[in-house]
Amino acid sequence: MSARPIDFAPEPAQAQHSAPRQLGKYLLSHVLGEGAMGVVYKAVDPHIHRPVAVKAIRAPLLAPGAHDLAAAMRFRIEAQAAGRLNHPNIVSIYEYGETPHERYIAMEFVDGVSLLELARHTPRLPLDDALSLMLQLLDALECAHAQGVWHRDIKPANLLITPDGRLKVSDFGIARIDSADRTHHTTVLGSPGYMAPERYTDEAPDQRVDLFACGVLLYELLTGAPPFRGSSSAVMYQVLHQHPPLPSTLALQPAVPARFDAVVQRALAKRPADRYASAALMRQALLAAADRPIRPTLSVDTLLTLRRTRPHPATQVLPRPTAPGTPSLPSLPSLPGIDHSALDALEALLRPLLGPMARLVLRDAARHCHDLPSLVAQVAHQALDEDERPGFLARAAQRLPAATAAPRSVPSHPLPVLGSTPMAPEVVAQARAVLAEEIGPLAGLIVRRAAAVAGTREQFFAALVDLAGDEVDRKALLARLWKGR
Repeated sequence: MSARPIDFAPEPAQAQHSAPRQLGKYLLSHVLGEGAMGVVYKAVDPHIHRPVAVKAIRAPLLAPGAHDLAAAMRFRIEAQAAGRLNHPNIVSIYEYGETPHERYIAMEFVDGVSLLELARHTPRLPLDDALSLMLQLLDALECAHAQGVWHRDIKPANLLITPDGRLKVSDFGIARIDSADRTHHTTVLGSPGYMAPERYTDEAPDQRVDLFACGVLLYELLTGAPPFRGSSSAVMYQVLHQHPPLPSTLALQPAVPARFDAVVQRALAKRPADRYASAALMRQALLAAADRPIRPTLSVDTLLTLRRTRPHPATQVLPRPTAPGTPSLPSLPSLPGIDHSALDALEALLRPLLGPMARLVLRDAARHCHDLPSLVAQVAHQALDEDERPGFLARAAQRLPAATAAPRSVPSHPLPVLGSTPMAPEVVAQARAVLAEEIGPLAGLIVRRAAAVAGTREQFFAALVDLAGDEVDRKALLARLWKGR
């Protein structure tokens, strides 16, 4: 299952300095995770000595002049949606607190990891573990749908797994409560690749959008890769018009049993009427395809992986942002004719421009290069702005004289600079400034890549949100990008 690396927030002792001491009655310990919209704290209820997670909306979003009124509304919807649900596979909401200066949600503290994080360590789970997680998820959605709540953002980052192998659904921030139309049909919020076709059109969605997301997740768990991949615009086209290969037809070891193909196909149907009508029916079909009892927990091997994966003393309730300077990066490759000292020197030259992602950029470029001059030219054209290239090339020539030789290959499709995009320069500059606050120096590279696939401002912002990564609060980022128009 594909996943981007997640780097955890600062240690509690470091994060504690910027955190308030108390929200309502809850005594705060340290930051568990944060995004553009809110911060999640580990806390304790002093009356009953129960550990809780407290999610607080950021103060600027509550200010009288705040433009993102929808953010505050979605925060309250999250409490209302999850608060009406009582199920062992759904994160429990204990209290919603609101004062003139703060709003917060006190919820169950889950001492586990997200499915997204688990996938880093076990890209393809054993079949019975994948089925166990899917059955637990469908149980939770059956409960939610019975109460008129549609989650609308089912994805690995929003599925937490406890140390004993129980799945917990979290983050109802863009849920829709069917009994009261609290969201605008024209507001497209969600995660590309997991959004049903009707989320992109004018067709009014219902609970079957969650079942489509379940089909995506089932495909991902069975095969180790999502069915729809690429930029946001490419994913949207695939979701609307293309059908992924059947899981059993992929060259995998062990192979996916063909009896699961029909379940995946029906869940991923383009027309809602062709999908399962309920989570219960999809659950029945999955059990019938399994043709054997599925244990309600995970295998010992996967539980041991969970134990190794879980950070201490506590884990995240929300995906955490990348902490600059402390990424978990793979080692640089060995290339014929390029020694590691040269690669290390190149990484050092790139780090002031790209931050901790310099190594990943080098690894990506190295796949297409056979000598040092080609690698330097590839990196300069693919990863740097036009005004950054001369200085980088001059420093590379000074530090690495061999880099000045004529390269064997020069990139034929360099990424665009600001002047070559359909978007106005001020739009691109504003987007880069917003994104830089979220992910640091890599923002420039992502802005150029988004510009390469976007023809309109809507596509540009959608691509930015997609490329920013699952560790970023996508809903809040999209709102900030539009606010900067």
